[in-house]
Amino acid sequence: MDSLQKIRNGFAYFRTSAKPSITLKEQYYWIVKIDGMQGVAIEIPSDKQVNEQFSNISYFTRGYVVGGEERHLLMLVSDHPNLYEDFAIICAGFLEKVLDAESYQILQENPISWWYSMKELMGNANVEKEAYSVLAEMLSYYYLLKQQKDVSWVGPFGGSVDFNCKDGFYEVKSTVARYGSQITINSQYQLIANYLLYYRFEPAVNGISINGMVSKLVEMGVEESEIERALNKLKYTVGSEVRTKSYRLLEVMKYEIDESFPKIVPESFIGGQMPKNINGLIYKINLGGLDGEAINIGLFNNNI
Repeated sequence: MDSLQKIRNGFAYFRTSAKPSITLKEQYYWIVKIDGMQGVAIEIPSDKQVNEQFSNISYFTRGYVVGGEERHLLMLVSDHPNLYEDFAIICAGFLEKVLDAESYQILQENPISWWYSMKELMGNANVEKEAYSVLAEMLSYYYLLKQQKDVSWVGPFGGSVDFNCKDGFYEVKSTVARYGSQITINSQYQLIANYLLYYRFEPAVNGISINGMVSKLVEMGVEESEIERALNKLKYTVGSEVRTKSYRLLEVMKYEIDESFPKIVPESFIGGQMPKNINGLIYKINLGGLDGEAINIGLFNNNI
């Protein structure tokens, strides 16, 4: 029986069992049911850590007791019960790497490589903030705390703006473009903020990373659980490789969003309401030529 049929048989068996966790052992892998998810698992070296998510698919490492023995497993699982038949095909494709000795060695040494290939093939349909966008928000949090402001990071939890402070609301935008200063505004509410912080980054081997900023914010007195709760909302969970991406901060500009700042807000419409049957608003602003202030975030050499 081929791997695909074994996986489908395993998934069918799981549907008949009320047990929360089940493992079915095959020669080189396990078919698993865990925490409401089903998929496959292989054993990899304990120093390899992965924690990624794409749509309804999760790909992570976990210590797991199988047959009375602790093993470090790489899990490929899904929590979408109506698509398990199709997900079994993805699992079987993954296991082809395990059954080929050379591919299995590559997977053992660099488990994240298969994940990125799969996402590129499937199309990254889930909307994620770029790493530098999240980094810009964390740097803004750091900057505002350094200014001794009473700060709430509300953007990850559905806030119209990114930060609430006693002196007003702050919106954060960022780019890795070398030239130009165009930003995208995603609703008529984003620029109800009082200030805009605009960051320009470039990728760098020795630069600022999300993981580094977690440490810096903790040093500033922010509870780590609060930071991780925000990052989880943004799909940047502990162990995600994207949290290690580093950037060099080239510049930060601060703009006051006053009467002279170009914007479309509720007050721009008659009665403070968008025209009937217009459900959303996305537009671009060129910051070139606008009055802004270059600011210093306060991180020595921008190196974390």
